[in-house]
Amino acid sequence: MYLSYQQVTVSTTVLNVGSLTVPAKATHAELQSTEQDVSYTMDNTTDPTAGSTGVGMRLITTHIPKEFVIDDIRRIRFIRAAASDAKLS
Repeated sequence: MYLSYQQVTVSTTVLNVGSLTVPAKATHAELQSTEQDVSYTMDNTTDPTAGSTGVGMRLITTHIPKEFVIDDIRRIRFIRAAASDAKLS
């Protein structure tokens, strides 16, 4: 169940679930990167890194939104993948 919408800026500082407002009854979230790609990891330990050889998986601006279960959202970490900030919706 999707219950809200928000957008955060992803820059050189690693973001985690503390940067997001997760509604209490939400079961899934769709994430999409706009303006620039975003790198992410999902183990709640490893920080993603920027760049083409960076650590983590990618949310690519030209791809459709990616669906995550809320348990994964609680472990995810984000960083911008390019030289300028990205928007994560």
